[in-house]
Amino acid sequence: MNALRPFLFAALAALLAAAPPAAVVHGGAGSPRARMDGTDRAAAKALAELKSGGAALDAALAGVVVLEDDPRFNAGTGANIRLDGKTIQMDAACMDGSTGAFGAVAALERVKNPVLVARKVMDTPHLLIVGEGATRFARAMGFPDYDPTCPENLARFKRVKDILQGSDPRQIEAWKRYDWQKGWNFPTPLKEALGSPDTVGCVTRDAKGRFAAAISTGGTTITFYGRVGDVPMYGAGIYAGPKGAVACTGNGEDIVKHLVAKAAYDLLAKGLSAQQAVDRTLAAFPARIDLGLVAIGPDSTGGGCNFSAETKQFVKDYRNQMAWSLAK
Repeated sequence: MNALRPFLFAALAALLAAAPPAAVVHGGAGSPRARMDGTDRAAAKALAELKSGGAALDAALAGVVVLEDDPRFNAGTGANIRLDGKTIQMDAACMDGSTGAFGAVAALERVKNPVLVARKVMDTPHLLIVGEGATRFARAMGFPDYDPTCPENLARFKRVKDILQGSDPRQIEAWKRYDWQKGWNFPTPLKEALGSPDTVGCVTRDAKGRFAAAISTGGTTITFYGRVGDVPMYGAGIYAGPKGAVACTGNGEDIVKHLVAKAAYDLLAKGLSAQQAVDRTLAAFPARIDLGLVAIGPDSTGGGCNFSAETKQFVKDYRNQMAWSLAK
Protein backbone atom coordinates (compact mmCIF):
# COMPACT_ATOMS: atom_id res chain seq x y z
CA MET A 1 0.00 0.00 0.00
CA ASN A 2 2.82 2.38 0.86
CA ALA A 3 4.25 1.91 -2.61
CA LEU A 4 0.95 3.00 -4.12
CA ARG A 5 0.64 6.18 -2.09
CA PRO A 6 2.72 8.40 -4.43
CA PHE A 7 0.53 7.39 -7.37
CA LEU A 8 -2.69 7.90 -5.42
CA PHE A 9 -1.57 11.31 -4.23
CA ALA A 10 -0.55 12.26 -7.77
CA ALA A 11 -3.93 11.21 -9.15
CA LEU A 12 -5.74 13.10 -6.39
CA ALA A 13 -3.64 16.20 -6.98
CA ALA A 14 -4.36 16.08 -10.72
CA LEU A 15 -8.09 15.78 -10.04
CA LEU A 16 -8.06 18.70 -7.60
CA ALA A 17 -6.01 20.81 -10.01
CA ALA A 18 -8.40 20.23 -12.91
CA ALA A 19 -10.46 23.27 -13.88
CA PRO A 20 -14.24 23.00 -13.52
CA PRO A 21 -16.21 21.35 -16.33
CA ALA A 22 -16.92 23.59 -19.30
CA ALA A 23 -18.40 23.49 -22.80
CA VAL A 24 -17.95 25.82 -25.76
CA VAL A 25 -20.32 25.62 -28.73
CA HIS A 26 -20.39 27.33 -32.13
CA GLY A 27 -23.20 27.62 -34.64
CA GLY A 28 -21.01 28.08 -37.70
CA ALA A 29 -19.13 30.82 -39.51
CA GLY A 30 -22.34 31.83 -41.25
CA SER A 31 -24.42 32.05 -38.09
CA PRO A 32 -25.61 35.47 -36.88
CA ARG A 33 -25.17 36.43 -33.23
CA ALA A 34 -28.95 36.46 -32.90
CA ARG A 35 -28.83 32.67 -32.88
CA MET A 36 -26.87 32.57 -29.65
CA ASP A 37 -30.06 31.45 -27.95
CA GLY A 38 -29.51 28.19 -29.81
CA THR A 39 -25.82 27.88 -28.99
CA ASP A 40 -26.59 28.88 -25.38
CA ARG A 41 -29.02 25.95 -25.12
CA ALA A 42 -26.50 23.58 -26.65
CA ALA A 43 -23.74 24.69 -24.27
CA ALA A 44 -26.10 24.39 -21.30
CA LYS A 45 -27.06 20.86 -22.37
CA ALA A 46 -23.41 19.85 -22.66
CA LEU A 47 -22.60 21.36 -19.26
CA ALA A 48 -25.55 19.60 -17.64
CA GLU A 49 -24.15 16.31 -18.96
CA LEU A 50 -20.75 17.15 -17.49
CA LYS A 51 -22.14 18.18 -14.11
CA SER A 52 -24.10 14.95 -13.87
CA GLY A 53 -20.80 13.08 -14.09
CA GLY A 54 -20.79 12.53 -17.83
CA ALA A 55 -17.58 12.17 -19.79
CA ALA A 56 -16.31 14.92 -22.09
CA LEU A 57 -17.25 12.94 -25.21
CA ASP A 58 -20.85 12.34 -24.13
CA ALA A 59 -21.24 16.04 -23.35
CA ALA A 60 -19.81 17.16 -26.71
CA LEU A 61 -22.24 14.87 -28.50
CA ALA A 62 -25.17 16.15 -26.44
CA GLY A 63 -24.31 19.73 -27.32
CA VAL A 64 -24.15 19.04 -31.04
CA VAL A 65 -27.43 17.11 -31.02
CA VAL A 66 -29.21 20.23 -29.73
CA LEU A 67 -28.03 22.18 -32.78
CA GLU A 68 -28.72 19.31 -35.19
CA ASP A 69 -32.33 19.46 -33.98
CA ASP A 70 -32.54 23.25 -34.43
CA PRO A 71 -33.52 23.89 -38.10
CA ARG A 72 -31.89 27.33 -38.10
CA PHE A 73 -28.47 25.68 -38.22
CA ASN A 74 -26.86 23.82 -41.10
CA ALA A 75 -26.70 20.37 -39.50
CA GLY A 76 -29.16 17.51 -39.10
CA THR A 77 -32.63 19.00 -39.50
CA GLY A 78 -31.94 22.20 -41.40
CA ALA A 79 -28.96 20.84 -43.37
CA ASN A 80 -28.41 22.55 -46.71
CA ILE A 81 -30.18 21.24 -49.81
CA ARG A 82 -27.89 20.55 -52.76
CA LEU A 83 -28.02 21.92 -56.30
CA ASP A 84 -30.63 19.46 -57.50
CA GLY A 85 -33.16 20.91 -55.07
CA LYS A 86 -33.72 17.75 -53.05
CA THR A 87 -30.46 16.01 -52.11
CA ILE A 88 -29.19 16.49 -48.54
CA GLN A 89 -25.84 14.95 -47.57
CA MET A 90 -24.36 15.39 -44.11
CA ASP A 91 -20.94 14.98 -42.49
CA ALA A 92 -20.16 14.57 -38.77
CA ALA A 93 -17.28 13.56 -36.53
CA CYS A 94 -16.29 13.20 -32.89
CA MET A 95 -13.01 12.70 -31.04
CA ASP A 96 -12.13 11.65 -27.49
CA GLY A 97 -9.05 13.50 -26.29
CA SER A 98 -8.30 11.03 -23.51
CA THR A 99 -8.03 8.00 -25.80
CA GLY A 100 -7.45 9.50 -29.25
CA ALA A 101 -10.50 7.64 -30.54
CA PHE A 102 -12.09 9.21 -33.64
CA GLY A 103 -15.21 8.42 -35.65
CA ALA A 104 -16.77 10.12 -38.65
CA VAL A 105 -19.37 9.84 -41.40
CA ALA A 106 -19.51 11.66 -44.73
CA ALA A 107 -22.18 12.16 -47.40
CA LEU A 108 -24.67 10.54 -45.04
CA GLU A 109 -28.34 10.81 -45.99
CA ARG A 110 -31.72 10.55 -44.23
CA VAL A 111 -30.58 10.50 -40.60
CA LYS A 112 -31.73 12.89 -37.88
CA ASN A 113 -28.51 13.09 -35.86
CA PRO A 114 -25.39 12.34 -37.92
CA VAL A 115 -23.06 13.01 -34.99
CA LEU A 116 -24.51 10.03 -33.13
CA VAL A 117 -23.79 7.82 -36.14
CA ALA A 118 -20.21 9.14 -36.09
CA ARG A 119 -20.00 8.04 -32.44
CA LYS A 120 -20.98 4.51 -33.49
CA VAL A 121 -18.20 4.51 -36.09
CA MET A 122 -15.77 5.15 -33.23
CA ASP A 123 -16.60 1.66 -31.92
CA THR A 124 -15.69 -0.02 -35.23
CA PRO A 125 -12.21 -0.76 -36.66
CA HIS A 126 -12.69 2.24 -38.98
CA LEU A 127 -12.34 5.99 -38.68
CA LEU A 128 -14.66 7.08 -41.50
CA ILE A 129 -17.65 5.56 -43.33
CA VAL A 130 -19.12 7.36 -46.34
CA GLY A 131 -22.08 7.65 -48.68
CA GLU A 132 -24.53 4.80 -49.05
CA GLY A 133 -22.33 2.70 -46.79
CA ALA A 134 -22.71 5.28 -44.03
CA THR A 135 -26.49 5.33 -44.43
CA ARG A 136 -26.65 1.52 -44.35
CA PHE A 137 -24.40 1.51 -41.27
CA ALA A 138 -26.77 3.96 -39.57
CA ARG A 139 -29.72 1.66 -40.25
CA ALA A 140 -27.77 -1.32 -38.90
CA MET A 141 -27.10 0.67 -35.73
CA GLY A 142 -30.81 1.34 -35.28
CA PHE A 143 -31.11 4.89 -36.62
CA PRO A 144 -34.47 5.18 -38.43
CA ASP A 145 -35.09 6.80 -41.80
CA TYR A 146 -35.51 10.56 -41.41
CA ASP A 147 -36.04 13.34 -43.94
CA PRO A 148 -34.20 16.51 -42.79
CA THR A 149 -36.05 18.72 -45.28
CA CYS A 150 -37.79 21.54 -43.44
CA PRO A 151 -39.20 25.04 -44.15
CA GLU A 152 -35.92 26.64 -43.05
CA ASN A 153 -33.63 24.82 -45.47
CA LEU A 154 -36.19 25.10 -48.27
CA ALA A 155 -36.24 28.86 -47.75
CA ARG A 156 -32.43 28.98 -47.81
CA PHE A 157 -32.40 26.99 -51.02
CA LYS A 158 -34.78 29.43 -52.68
CA ARG A 159 -32.71 32.42 -51.58
CA VAL A 160 -29.46 31.04 -52.88
CA LYS A 161 -31.04 29.82 -56.10
CA ASP A 162 -32.02 33.42 -56.71
CA ILE A 163 -28.37 34.41 -56.28
CA LEU A 164 -27.18 32.19 -59.13
CA GLN A 165 -30.10 33.09 -61.33
CA GLY A 166 -28.96 36.69 -61.17
CA SER A 167 -31.72 38.19 -59.03
CA ASP A 168 -29.21 38.76 -56.23
CA PRO A 169 -25.95 40.68 -56.79
CA ARG A 170 -23.85 38.36 -54.66
CA GLN A 171 -21.83 35.59 -56.25
CA ILE A 172 -18.97 33.24 -55.40
CA GLU A 173 -15.80 34.09 -57.32
CA ALA A 174 -14.56 30.52 -57.62
CA TRP A 175 -17.78 29.46 -59.31
CA LYS A 176 -17.83 32.47 -61.59
CA ARG A 177 -14.61 31.15 -63.11
CA TYR A 178 -15.71 27.53 -63.43
CA ASP A 179 -18.20 26.00 -65.84
CA TRP A 180 -19.95 23.99 -63.15
CA GLN A 181 -22.70 22.94 -65.55
CA LYS A 182 -20.05 21.03 -67.50
CA GLY A 183 -19.06 19.12 -64.37
CA TRP A 184 -22.60 18.51 -63.13
CA ASN A 185 -22.88 14.96 -61.79
CA PHE A 186 -26.30 14.77 -60.16
CA PRO A 187 -28.74 12.20 -61.56
CA THR A 188 -31.46 14.86 -61.77
CA PRO A 189 -31.64 17.96 -64.01
CA LEU A 190 -29.57 20.97 -63.03
CA LYS A 191 -31.10 23.48 -60.65
CA GLU A 192 -29.09 26.46 -59.62
CA ALA A 193 -28.49 27.20 -55.94
CA LEU A 194 -26.00 28.29 -53.34
CA GLY A 195 -25.54 27.54 -49.64
CA SER A 196 -23.42 28.73 -46.75
CA PRO A 197 -20.66 26.46 -45.38
CA ASP A 198 -21.57 26.85 -41.73
CA THR A 199 -21.05 23.95 -39.34
CA VAL A 200 -21.95 23.31 -35.70
CA GLY A 201 -19.46 22.12 -33.13
CA CYS A 202 -18.88 21.58 -29.42
CA VAL A 203 -15.73 21.17 -27.33
CA THR A 204 -15.80 20.08 -23.69
CA ARG A 205 -13.68 19.59 -20.57
CA ASP A 206 -15.02 17.21 -17.95
CA ALA A 207 -14.48 17.04 -14.18
CA LYS A 208 -11.47 14.78 -14.66
CA GLY A 209 -9.76 17.21 -17.00
CA ARG A 210 -10.47 15.15 -20.11
CA PHE A 211 -11.35 16.78 -23.44
CA ALA A 212 -13.54 15.96 -26.43
CA ALA A 213 -14.87 17.53 -29.62
CA ALA A 214 -17.86 16.88 -31.87
CA ILE A 215 -18.96 18.51 -35.11
CA SER A 216 -21.74 18.24 -37.72
CA THR A 217 -22.68 19.92 -41.00
CA GLY A 218 -25.02 19.84 -43.94
CA GLY A 219 -22.24 21.11 -46.21
CA THR A 220 -22.78 23.67 -48.94
CA THR A 221 -25.39 23.83 -51.68
CA ILE A 222 -22.98 24.42 -54.58
CA THR A 223 -21.11 21.13 -54.40
CA PHE A 224 -21.02 18.01 -56.50
CA TYR A 225 -22.88 14.96 -55.30
CA GLY A 226 -20.63 13.22 -52.78
CA ARG A 227 -18.44 16.22 -51.93
CA VAL A 228 -16.79 15.96 -48.51
CA GLY A 229 -15.45 18.94 -46.59
CA ASP A 230 -13.33 19.33 -43.48
CA VAL A 231 -15.75 17.98 -40.88
CA PRO A 232 -14.90 14.24 -41.12
CA MET A 233 -11.22 14.76 -41.98
CA TYR A 234 -8.93 13.80 -39.11
CA GLY A 235 -7.20 16.88 -37.70
CA ALA A 236 -9.08 19.31 -39.95
CA GLY A 237 -12.56 20.01 -38.58
CA ILE A 238 -11.92 18.87 -35.01
CA TYR A 239 -9.09 17.68 -32.81
CA ALA A 240 -8.92 16.68 -29.15
CA GLY A 241 -6.05 15.51 -27.00
CA PRO A 242 -4.74 15.68 -23.41
CA LYS A 243 -4.17 19.45 -23.67
CA GLY A 244 -7.53 20.52 -25.04
CA ALA A 245 -9.97 20.39 -27.95
CA VAL A 246 -10.82 22.46 -31.04
CA ALA A 247 -13.80 22.62 -33.42
CA CYS A 248 -13.69 24.60 -36.69
CA THR A 249 -16.10 26.08 -39.20
CA GLY A 250 -15.78 27.96 -42.48
CA ASN A 251 -14.31 27.18 -45.89
CA GLY A 252 -13.89 23.41 -45.71
CA GLU A 253 -11.30 22.96 -48.44
CA ASP A 254 -8.97 25.51 -46.84
CA ILE A 255 -9.48 24.01 -43.39
CA VAL A 256 -8.44 20.63 -44.79
CA LYS A 257 -5.36 22.01 -46.55
CA HIS A 258 -4.05 23.49 -43.32
CA LEU A 259 -5.39 20.88 -40.84
CA VAL A 260 -6.66 23.84 -38.85
CA ALA A 261 -7.99 22.00 -35.80
CA LYS A 262 -4.71 20.15 -35.24
CA ALA A 263 -2.73 23.35 -35.83
CA ALA A 264 -4.79 25.19 -33.22
CA TYR A 265 -4.49 22.27 -30.82
CA ASP A 266 -0.71 22.36 -31.18
CA LEU A 267 -0.82 25.95 -29.92
CA LEU A 268 -2.74 24.76 -26.85
CA ALA A 269 -0.13 22.05 -26.33
CA LYS A 270 2.59 24.72 -26.37
CA GLY A 271 0.91 26.49 -23.48
CA LEU A 272 -1.14 29.20 -25.20
CA SER A 273 -4.55 29.94 -23.74
CA ALA A 274 -7.58 28.84 -25.76
CA GLN A 275 -8.37 32.40 -26.84
CA GLN A 276 -4.75 33.02 -27.83
CA ALA A 277 -4.83 29.85 -29.92
CA VAL A 278 -8.05 30.96 -31.60
CA ASP A 279 -6.81 34.47 -32.30
CA ARG A 280 -3.45 33.33 -33.65
CA THR A 281 -5.09 30.73 -35.91
CA LEU A 282 -7.52 33.26 -37.36
CA ALA A 283 -4.81 35.87 -37.87
CA ALA A 284 -2.79 33.40 -39.94
CA PHE A 285 -5.49 33.20 -42.64
CA PRO A 286 -6.03 35.76 -45.41
CA ALA A 287 -9.22 37.78 -45.13
CA ARG A 288 -10.79 36.18 -48.20
CA ILE A 289 -11.08 32.79 -46.42
CA ASP A 290 -13.87 32.66 -43.86
CA LEU A 291 -12.91 30.75 -40.74
CA GLY A 292 -14.23 30.32 -37.23
CA LEU A 293 -13.33 28.06 -34.33
CA VAL A 294 -13.84 27.38 -30.65
CA ALA A 295 -11.24 25.90 -28.31
CA ILE A 296 -10.89 24.72 -24.74
CA GLY A 297 -7.74 24.09 -22.71
CA PRO A 298 -6.82 22.90 -19.23
CA ASP A 299 -7.86 26.23 -17.69
CA SER A 300 -9.16 28.39 -20.53
CA THR A 301 -11.78 28.71 -23.25
CA GLY A 302 -12.06 30.76 -26.42
CA GLY A 303 -13.77 31.30 -29.72
CA GLY A 304 -14.13 33.60 -32.66
CA CYS A 305 -14.59 34.10 -36.38
CA ASN A 306 -13.00 36.37 -38.99
CA PHE A 307 -16.27 37.00 -40.85
CA SER A 308 -19.31 38.93 -39.68
CA ALA A 309 -22.60 37.32 -40.65
CA GLU A 310 -24.35 40.64 -40.08
CA THR A 311 -22.14 42.98 -42.13
CA LYS A 312 -20.91 40.35 -44.63
CA GLN A 313 -17.39 41.67 -44.09
CA PHE A 314 -14.13 40.25 -42.82
CA VAL A 315 -13.18 41.66 -39.44
CA LYS A 316 -10.40 41.52 -36.84
CA ASP A 317 -12.78 41.70 -33.90
CA TYR A 318 -12.81 37.92 -33.85
CA ARG A 319 -14.58 37.27 -30.57
CA ASN A 320 -17.81 39.07 -31.37
CA GLN A 321 -18.58 37.29 -34.65
CA MET A 322 -20.80 34.21 -35.27
CA ALA A 323 -23.03 32.54 -32.72
CA TRP A 324 -20.88 30.84 -30.09
CA SER A 325 -21.47 30.22 -26.41
CA LEU A 326 -19.62 29.18 -23.26
CA ALA A 327 -21.11 27.32 -20.30
CA LYS A 328 -19.14 26.55 -17.13
